[in-house]
Amino acid sequence: MQSNIYTFYKTRLSKRKSKIIVLIICIIVMTLTVSTLYKRLFQNHPITTWENADEVIPKSLIKKVVTKKFTRYLDISSIKVMQISSNASGNLYIFDYGSPQLCGAGGCLYSVYNSDGNTLLEFIANPKLPKSQKLIKIGVNVNQGFPCLNITQMTDTDKLLSQTEFCYQNGNYVPLNKNFITEKK
Repeated sequence: MQSNIYTFYKTRLSKRKSKIIVLIICIIVMTLTVSTLYKRLFQNHPITTWENADEVIPKSLIKKVVTKKFTRYLDISSIKVMQISSNASGNLYIFDYGSPQLCGAGGCLYSVYNSDGNTLLEFIANPKLPKSQKLIKIGVNVNQGFPCLNITQMTDTDKLLSQTEFCYQNGNYVPLNKNFITEKK
């Protein structure tokens, strides 16, 4: 039996077979590397997108949110929501009502709710920002299981933006830091 193993090791693979084996090994290594990098990148920086509320969240939560707004003609199909996972604290839901009744000169109403339907933050914001900026970003800091939220807004000064960091404290989001950045072209 040992002689068979020795003979197997001494047998040379053809050049074509050895190139195929090397190619397969390279593909496997690259696939593992890319998947590991992808998981690490998007684990720390979740992708946040606006989706139709009636397609993403439970109907009972939509009903709670809509009844709190006292607007007779709030069209549920126009409500967008951004769903954010939090560390062992359930999901967060950021609502963009898409309703002229909830907009004014300073912008439109946005609300942040938890999975239980509790209001954690409400703010007025103007969604019109440079294309390179997002209205709401998930921050790197986490407090009491909830991620901090960074809200970007235009200022009265040309090409100057404000970014306010809101972090969770004792049942609500509170503003902690405010930074000013210049718009990059």
